[in-house]
Amino acid sequence: MAVMVWLDDKSNEDFGFIVQRTTSRPALPPTVDRVLDIPGRHGAWDFGADLRPRQFVLECAFLTRDALELQKKLSELARFLVDTYGRPRNIRLRFRERPNQTFTVRFAGPFDVDRIFGTGVFSLPLVAYDPFAYGPEQVFETTITTSPYMISVRSNGDVRTPPVITLTNEGTTTI
Repeated sequence: MAVMVWLDDKSNEDFGFIVQRTTSRPALPPTVDRVLDIPGRHGAWDFGADLRPRQFVLECAFLTRDALELQKKLSELARFLVDTYGRPRNIRLRFRERPNQTFTVRFAGPFDVDRIFGTGVFSLPLVAYDPFAYGPEQVFETTITTSPYMISVRSNGDVRTPPVITLTNEGTTTI
């Protein structure tokens, strides 16, 4: 069984299910387009767009020896997806193809299982209301000892983020 996804720190292999190749993992979520139609004018006034939540549908299957073991595995997964109050909880989702990036998702939708003896085929719908993946923070420090000095700051990320510049004083003259 190949590991494809991790839910928090547990892989699909730890849960005992496989993830099929037909899994839906959108490159970008749909957009919310903000436009205004103006009577007597062709087209529309474009105010820009934002991203909607990103939805994942994992096509999965439990391959167990019998119906009793299948029910046990399904109950374990269902218990994992909800909190102690029975509400869907936030889970970190990580894919094999993006090992250093996680999405914060929660279960959203039906959890129907097609059962045939010890096999259970199901879709696991997950939604990331924050549609971006996050990875470990990378901090680069530079000590400037001469004046004037110029440094260019470059980001390897996908989203524009302003740099954080911290000035500290060493010596008797205050900044």
